[in-house]
Amino acid sequence: MTDSWLLTVVAAGDQVELLEELLVLANAQAVTLVDNGDMPILEPPVGSHPVWPQTQVQALFYDERPHSEILEDITTYFQRANILIELPTELTPLPDQDWVRASLDSFKPIKIGSLWVKPSWNDDPIPKNLTLLNLDPGLAFGTGLHPTTQLCLEWLSAYPPLGQTMMDFGCGSGILGIGAGCLGADKMTGLDIDPQALIATERNADLNGLVVETLLPNQMPSRNYDLVISNILANQLIELACTLTELTKPGGKIVLAGLLDEQADQVRAAYPTITFDTDVSKKGWTRLSGTKVE
Repeated sequence: MTDSWLLTVVAAGDQVELLEELLVLANAQAVTLVDNGDMPILEPPVGSHPVWPQTQVQALFYDERPHSEILEDITTYFQRANILIELPTELTPLPDQDWVRASLDSFKPIKIGSLWVKPSWNDDPIPKNLTLLNLDPGLAFGTGLHPTTQLCLEWLSAYPPLGQTMMDFGCGSGILGIGAGCLGADKMTGLDIDPQALIATERNADLNGLVVETLLPNQMPSRNYDLVISNILANQLIELACTLTELTKPGGKIVLAGLLDEQADQVRAAYPTITFDTDVSKKGWTRLSGTKVE
């Protein structure tokens, strides 16, 4: 009989990537990262994993091996990699269920601004006066559930980019570029350091009958855009201020998200050629938007 077991270990942030690889080598079906403290992290810096100083690493095993054999394999891999983390003596048994279906069912349609964001497999009727945005989660970050993503989609809904060119810098799942396309943008570009994010963006764009140009950082375009949106993190927004400003046309719009309310002044100060609008906050996160001086 095939059983489901859950292994949970607590690791330091710099151990997480190696732990994921080792657990997959030990035939884990899925690995989930959970904050072991109380430190919020937005969708992570472009192309990185979400890690906290202390991170719970949860591995799902679904096979016929007894959990003692699973633990023995994991111990071997940890020893070879010189990972000094104490493993539990037993794994936690999980109720029998279709884990893939359970994961899919957890992603429900949501209204964000004038958009109806839903997974492609959901057949719920689209509410009147909303624009459909199909989005399948899986390969990259950005489902529309985080306040910062919602703030960006709400901005797009309030200021539809009709006929405009748009750059989604740190595109993740592609939700912002696709949202811009659904609301009338002419050409959309998504840039991310993670190749899987570009794959996710292309797949999700196809679900909406759209084409989003996808680029890695070494393919940085020399042209600039009517609209640049970047939903990453405050430190990255500051470090990339010159790049994001240069990507924006004179007179063009820029939208910045991924910063906590208390970080808004510091991020704003890094963009001296942007005339900013009034800040908008949601659940402790701020969205900055403005116009590049001509």
